[in-house]
Parts: sequence; structure tokens; C-alpha cells
Amino acid sequence: MYTISMRYKKFLISIIIISFFILTVITTHALIKKETKKSYQPDKQSQKYAFLIDKLSSDGFERTQLQKIFNDSRIKFLEKVLVINLINNHIKEDYSRFLNNQSINHAKSFLDKELPFLNKVEKRFKVEKEIVVSILLIESSLGKRTGENIVFNVFSTLSLATKKEILKDTYHSLKEHYPNLSFEEMRKRAHKKSKWAYQELKHLLTIAEREKLDVLQIKGSWAGAFGIAQFLPSSYLRYGLDGNNDLKVRLFNRYDSMVSVANYLKENGWKKNLSDKKKRVIIQRYNNSIPYVDAVLKLSKKLSS
Repeated sequence: MYTISMRYKKFLISIIIISFFILTVITTHALIKKETKKSYQPDKQSQKYAFLIDKLSSDGFERTQLQKIFNDSRIKFLEKVLVINLINNHIKEDYSRFLNNQSINHAKSFLDKELPFLNKVEKRFKVEKEIVVSILLIESSLGKRTGENIVFNVFSTLSLATKKEILKDTYHSLKEHYPNLSFEEMRKRAHKKSKWAYQELKHLLTIAEREKLDVLQIKGSWAGAFGIAQFLPSSYLRYGLDGNNDLKVRLFNRYDSMVSVANYLKENGWKKNLSDKKKRVIIQRYNNSIPYVDAVLKLSKKLSS
């Protein structure tokens, strides 16, 4: 009787152990499956940008990181930014506000305060300090207005500009206010902007990766320019310099911005005793606007006087 009872107990213990083992295996498998699904299944947000994720992934960016970015709640399609970029050439530019007494005094105060540093910049790059300050004032009011748009959203929005449904809806909303705007004209501009914006989007991701930045924290203008100098990502990578010797290039830092602007101008042909005609050509590369060029040169002369 004792032998049977002991055998029965051993049998029950074996059953319990085996059952526990099977339950553990099943639970672990379910958790792994759940985590795998969670890690690799894009949600609705990233599905809207599947085209861009696939394209960027094929260009060498890590898919899981891209999905993480596009799943972020800060990702937005900026319809207003798209509209401004598509009808930008229909908007009359006015830079006269940068030539009033308040703006001139603001620029002079900045120039006086940073004179020792600006003298070094002028000596190194052969670019007049008044030109550097004038550009920074007009671009961002010397850092007071650097833009509120998430730059990544600007370029991701414009990269999708040629999508048929987006193009069609945008044209219908614009036609009422711009009756002379033809669909073909807008389609061509959208194609050009989309191609350009995608390249800038790649440059922006490269910057964030290299500098270990949260790409969605970089804010700038409706055109995608950012920092005190209002550089595009491509200009940042090509002309951006470290001005305060912290081994980083941060265009929201005034010293990095001053040397980066001077470097941009120098690399595009600026030198001492340059004619006004050649100066105009180089400044227009910085910002492709005749009124902008006029404002920079007029302000720099007021600062020199």
C-alpha cells in the first residue's frame, strides 16, 4: 500500500513538473511572438509614409529607425508648408523692415559686442564682418526668429508632393486664390521640389545620425532652413564649421553660424575688394532673391558707415 502511494505521488509530481515546463514554453513563445510583431509591424502612422520609408531604406538608412521616426507623434503632414513652397514664386518679397532704425541698431549692437570674434572671422575668410552680420540679421534676426516648423516634416511633406491625390487636392485649394496658376505649372514645380526635398531629407538624417541629435527637435523655416544662419542640410554638411572649438557644428550657436556664413561666401568666390557685381552673384547663391541681395548690401553699407 505504501509503495503504491509513493509511486502515485511521484507520478503526480512528474505530471506537475511537465505541465509547468510546457506552460512556460508556450508563454515564452507567445511573448516572443508578440514582441516580434510589435517590433516589425508598422502602425498606421508609418504606413502613410511607407513610400518614403522604403525609399530611404533602399538608400542605406536603417528601416527600424525610420519606422520609429515616422511613428512618432511629432510627425505631421504640413499642408500649409506645401502650399507656400508651391506658390512661393507668386509671393512678392519685402525686406524693407531690415533697413529701419530698429533693425540697424540691433545689428550694430551685435557687431560691437562680437567685434573681436568678427575681426578674426574677417581676417581668416576675407569676408567683411558687416556682410556676415547683415546676412544673420536678415535670415533670423540674429537668432531671434529661426522658425517653428519641424524641418523633418517640411522635407517629408515636400517629398510626397508628386503623389496624385496630394497634388490634385492642393491644386483645387489653390486655384481659387491663384486663378492664373495652371495645373501643369504646379505639377512641374511639385516634381522639382519633391526631388530636391528628398535629397535634403537624406542630408538631414545624416546630420542627426552624425551629431547624435533627435532629428524631430530640429526646427526651422517653411523652406527647411534652420539655425541662426538658416542653412539647408546640404549647406550644413558642405559649409558648416565649428566656431567655438567645442568639436561640434551647431548652427543655433552664434559663433558656429558666423564662421559658417563666412566659409560659405569664401567657398563661393568671395574675397577682399570684390566688385559689387560679383558680390551680388555670390549672395544670390545664398538666397536666390534679388530683393534679398539688395537688402544685404544696403544694410552692410549702413553698418560700415
